[in-house]
Amino acid sequence: MEQIMPNSSLIMQAVIFLVALYVIKAFILSPISEVLKGRGEQIEGAEEEAQRLKEETDRLDASYRARIAEARSRAQQERAKAREEARGEAREHLGKAREEAQGILEGIRAEISQESAEARGRLREEAAGLSHILTEKLLGRPVS
Repeated sequence: MEQIMPNSSLIMQAVIFLVALYVIKAFILSPISEVLKGRGEQIEGAEEEAQRLKEETDRLDASYRARIAEARSRAQQERAKAREEARGEAREHLGKAREEAQGILEGIRAEISQESAEARGRLREEAAGLSHILTEKLLGRPVS
């Protein structure tokens, strides 16, 4: 039975493959992975901040609701006009708190959306550039 021995071109191809694999990992995959990880951490931080703000708005809402209940309790003991004024003020405070909370949440959502879009755009640009460089390196000639 005859044994087939690999010739030197097979060994060279294997070496070139391993070097290319190392270059791709070191100069393309690792930086992209770091960028994605950083963006993920930023998004996670923004989401945590949004959750913290939501909890704070819930606390403020509860506080306003407690103040409304107290105002209603006092208003029941006053004349009809005093009751109407207290209820109107309570509704106004609650409306402002909700508007403020909604504004804060919308601002955070918009910021997260904008940062995500910017990150995607930068990643697309980087990927296009890196793929062009990689193609040139793999082909061993400039690509237009």
